[in-house]
Amino acid sequence: MKLQFMPRKNLAAVHILFWMCYGAILYASLSNWIDSPFELWKAILSDVIASSAVAYVNFYVLLPRFFGKKRYGLYLLLSLVLIILVVLFRVHVQGLTHQSVSYTYFIRSVPAIGFYLSSTVIWFIVNLISAQRNEIELRNSQLASELKFLKLQLSPHFLFNTLNNVYSMAYFQDVNTAPAIMKLSEMMRHMLYEDQGKFIPLSREIAFMENFIELWRLKLDEKPTIQFTCEGVKESHQIAHLIFLVFLENAFKHGNTINGSILIDLKVDKSNVLFFNIKNDVIPSRRTAEAESGVGLANVRKRLNLIYPDKYQLEVRQDEKCYEVNLRIDLQ
Repeated sequence: MKLQFMPRKNLAAVHILFWMCYGAILYASLSNWIDSPFELWKAILSDVIASSAVAYVNFYVLLPRFFGKKRYGLYLLLSLVLIILVVLFRVHVQGLTHQSVSYTYFIRSVPAIGFYLSSTVIWFIVNLISAQRNEIELRNSQLASELKFLKLQLSPHFLFNTLNNVYSMAYFQDVNTAPAIMKLSEMMRHMLYEDQGKFIPLSREIAFMENFIELWRLKLDEKPTIQFTCEGVKESHQIAHLIFLVFLENAFKHGNTINGSILIDLKVDKSNVLFFNIKNDVIPSRRTAEAESGVGLANVRKRLNLIYPDKYQLEVRQDEKCYEVNLRIDLQ
């Protein structure tokens, strides 16, 4: 069990302070009963030593080495032996201070049993917290691995489509090939060097989206209506890296880029809630965007579930003429 709530030096100081306070309580309660200073301090020190021995031996030795390894019978036997030895130690040090022998042993056993039970309860609590923390760390590790896997799926998918577009421009000796390669290099820089964490500034993600749109403008011979508007974006706003890429790809790849329209609107309100809407005309003869790009949309849904659990709403609607995505994310 490795659970550290504070640095070791601070933890040691807390332990020392606790036993000093316990000794002070004993001094206040026994000073009215024991007149001899020597006998008084002997009683206090024997109680503190015996009680701390029970607590630490039980907590650091018996519980982890025997109870924790399901050796319950041996644990109970050794616990009983420990308490008996501590009681005998205290009786030997202080002697029979009461007329009744059995009462003397009972009085000497009360602190030992009390600290034995207290240390056992604390050990169970610490183990419970440790197990919960390990479970959370494991879950976070699994989520990070899954997110990384989804991102690895996303990037090649995007590059495959974009390189095909640039290749077709170069094959037909399009004058926009060089600018398209420049835009692609800027987008690659964003994908590779901005991906140092889960979130990046929203303004940089918007710049990436603008480069994506401009790259498609350069590729298209036709001139469909393309609008991209932003509102309420601040430098402090953070967003998951490339979270909008699949929606952009779907709009341009599966939409009507001949004589249709692609309308993109991104807005952040005063409550730091982001509203993203993308709407494009479709060609009825094509398969639906959902069918064509099921992997991409499935991945973005998984990423949203992992990064923004209970903090997002995603709606995808399509009819014969239009395909629309509405995404709401609480950025707080």
